[in-house]
Amino acid sequence: MQRRDLLKTATASVAGLTILRSGTLRGQDAPSNKLNVALVGVWGRGTAHYNSLIRENVVALCDINDQRIKEALQIFPKAKTYWDWRRMLAQKDIEAVVICTADHHHAFIANWALNRDMHVFCEKPLGISVEEARTVRANYLKRKAKLATQHGTQRHAFPNFARLRELVMDGAIGDLKTVHSWDSRQLPRPGYPAGQGQPPPQLHYEQWIGPSSYHAYTPQYFGGSNGMNCLFWNMYRDFGVGQMGDMGAHTMDLVWNVVDAGGPMAIEIDQEVSDKYNPDICPVKLKASFEHPANQWRGPITLVWYQGGLKPRSPRGYIYVEKIDNGAIFEGTKGSIIADFTTRLIIPNNDDGDLTYYRRRDKSHLEALVGGVGQPTQAPPRPSPQRPRAPRPLPPGFKAEPDAKPTASGFPEIQITDKGLPAALGLPNPEVEAILEAQKSGTMDNRRPDIFQVEWLDACKGKYNGVTHGTSSKTHCDFDYSGTMIEQMLLGLVAHRAGKRLEYDSAIGRVTNTSEANDYLKRTYRPGWPLNG
Repeated sequence: MQRRDLLKTATASVAGLTILRSGTLRGQDAPSNKLNVALVGVWGRGTAHYNSLIRENVVALCDINDQRIKEALQIFPKAKTYWDWRRMLAQKDIEAVVICTADHHHAFIANWALNRDMHVFCEKPLGISVEEARTVRANYLKRKAKLATQHGTQRHAFPNFARLRELVMDGAIGDLKTVHSWDSRQLPRPGYPAGQGQPPPQLHYEQWIGPSSYHAYTPQYFGGSNGMNCLFWNMYRDFGVGQMGDMGAHTMDLVWNVVDAGGPMAIEIDQEVSDKYNPDICPVKLKASFEHPANQWRGPITLVWYQGGLKPRSPRGYIYVEKIDNGAIFEGTKGSIIADFTTRLIIPNNDDGDLTYYRRRDKSHLEALVGGVGQPTQAPPRPSPQRPRAPRPLPPGFKAEPDAKPTASGFPEIQITDKGLPAALGLPNPEVEAILEAQKSGTMDNRRPDIFQVEWLDACKGKYNGVTHGTSSKTHCDFDYSGTMIEQMLLGLVAHRAGKRLEYDSAIGRVTNTSEANDYLKRTYRPGWPLNG
């Protein structure tokens, strides 16, 4: 069967109808086309959704920091407010949920929302254990016909993702054999930080801990600026999975979009170059190989993941892979493609790489981009020189921007605001200030919604009911496509802990060659926190 025969292009946009739990109709042409949305986590990544959600009906806001709720209410004044998302999900008029909390809450909120027939957008990662990712995916698949989901790998909107898929599927490098991908970030930690002080009155700290084992409050978990605070806690296993679920999710998405894979058959860690297993801290350096079976358009392949400064050998000496922080190399029988998030370079074999085997598709058969046009990334050929931006004024009491890199103590330096709070709890919300200023000046039209988020919002309203993108439906990164991707990454951590090659049956979600590794597929939770509530 030819690759072209397997191509699944998006159909023309249609005005599908969705029947809401209220019994009303919602569709592209419905009189009222606004969605009732709940936002869980209104700071950090939550602020990246403001420009999209301000055009919908935000009926609920939830955050563990009361000050962040007060700020967000200035933008969404009609919303009901909560600090416990479990109570929020009992609100009857919620149709869709956006999840921007700490990672260890993601799968819980997603499952609870799906079980209440709510559409879900979940920032990455979808879960921090194999069981969590599989449970979310299973709950979505039960309701796939009526619900829309999107995983927060927003770089997928870059046209480069589609162009890479076309090149590989159409044979530009012959038959695909191996794909290498990597992330360069390095944030080592010596262990959990010791408790320090008491949680400030505005912080519902017990709720932040949520289902995970209790660790005493410390400003170390809240030292980051808007959108970057995850780097202060995601290396601790009770709260995150390090780079496997952070930039690893973004970078593996570049690969996953091309290869049309499910769960791996086998997982193996290069123990010689990887960090030793630590029960408390996620590895910085890790090299993991994942073996995948053949599908309808390609043979079996191996995906190799590197992180913490480990990288594959460059396909040519004149290409300096060390300069690429996040990238991938697709190796085929006729050549290679090296890529980052926005660009790609084809490197044919020296002798037989004549490209006669490359079946270039015509424009009418190109992969459908997010929003029809994708997120533009292309600069003019010779952009005019730009003046350097003036540095942003530092908050009172700060001597530099917050930085998650460790100091001599092994932990980041935590700076405190003039109100005695770490950055994530005390710095003002810059997006609230910007939107209020835009509303005052009449320039809100300049604040365009994010097309990756809009794709999901439109899908919630029935716009893309018959559309597929590779292994994803309605949106480009639904919980089927993204669930298997995150499952694979988390299996890398399981194999690292097991210390041996694992053979895996993805149909049932079990390791088949060493029974003790199956205990590593799940986490233990505090009482009162059911994963699948």
